[in-house]
Amino acid sequence: MKFKVGSWGEYDFDKEDAKIAVPLILLALTLAFTQLRKEYLIGGAAGYYALYFFLPPLYHSFTKLLGKIHHWRTFRCPYCKSHELIMQGTQEFHGDIPYDWYFCHKCRMTSVYINTAGAERMIAPNMKQYQELQAAKKEMESE
Repeated sequence: MKFKVGSWGEYDFDKEDAKIAVPLILLALTLAFTQLRKEYLIGGAAGYYALYFFLPPLYHSFTKLLGKIHHWRTFRCPYCKSHELIMQGTQEFHGDIPYDWYFCHKCRMTSVYINTAGAERMIAPNMKQYQELQAAKKEMESE
């Protein structure tokens, strides 16, 4: 809806403007014509605008933080728990579906990123071989 404001020009009043202006008009009317305490009315209006202006950015920053925490917990090497992973590419793993394969820069082992049934995790395709290698290293160190 467009309307003319004096000699300044036309103003386009849309739905987003109504979310801000209508509560102010209602506040002015309730302050003038009701018996309710003015502190409660002004506090309610301040709460409305605080939620209207600050809740969406807080929600987005909170979900972004949760996404970073989820990524930090998910993308770790299953062998050494390092975050220094390099994606090697996609390759089949126990079937026809291609999975992302990652190479750990710290322990030099390969892991597979699995997202089945909503459980995102990194698995070790050759954990038995890694455990045998670690046992052999311990034997060599003890001798």
